[in-house]
Amino acid sequence: MKQQALTLLRRDRVAFMDMIFPVERGDCDIIQADEDGQIVFDHPSGLLFANLPDTDGSVQKLMAVRGAKGYVLHSDALAQRFNRIVRRKWVMRVMQVVYEQSQAPSVARVCSIRKLGEQDAEAVREALPYTDEKDMLELIQRGDMYGAFISGELAGRIGVHREGCMGLLEVHPSYRRRGVGEALEAHLIRELRARGLPAYGQIVRDNTASIELSRALGLSVSDGEMTILK
Repeated sequence: MKQQALTLLRRDRVAFMDMIFPVERGDCDIIQADEDGQIVFDHPSGLLFANLPDTDGSVQKLMAVRGAKGYVLHSDALAQRFNRIVRRKWVMRVMQVVYEQSQAPSVARVCSIRKLGEQDAEAVREALPYTDEKDMLELIQRGDMYGAFISGELAGRIGVHREGCMGLLEVHPSYRRRGVGEALEAHLIRELRARGLPAYGQIVRDNTASIELSRALGLSVSDGEMTILK
């Protein structure tokens, strides 16, 4: 079933990288993989990814999977239909971006970037707080959060979510419009490539600045959208 899932999903790598990566990594359950749709349950994040048509049957398939902490659906119509039942409060429509260039982007020397450690947790909490503090600490402990520093001050951060996608990019207001965000994203792309991992992420569809930043760095942007429900 793994090869069948990859064959179907790789028809559009940019649109479905969020589903391709857990299948390639192998730490997931492939619940469905045929021409009628694909469903993947990612164990590290607890997210259920689905590329299904907007039907009551698809809703029933999603409801049959127990233990999902959130859903990533590649049909907004299905997401709306499904959310009328599950009533998730956190709903976001996003575009997917994927770095497919042969060479990694260069990192502008506008700041110093390094992996954050537990000694940095308080600085992150004060300067660039994250709503889920427990999740933030876990990312730092796993070595999946990076910080940008200017004159010893934390200027920005970026990280890798449990499912493997880039995110959490934020620059402190005092250091915006100085290329810090671009440097952080370029640095993380290089780090992921060095580890043999894909560099991809999701951007809120109305966040034109982040979409243009990703394009400037050489990332491909999906034609379609996906909906995240948590």
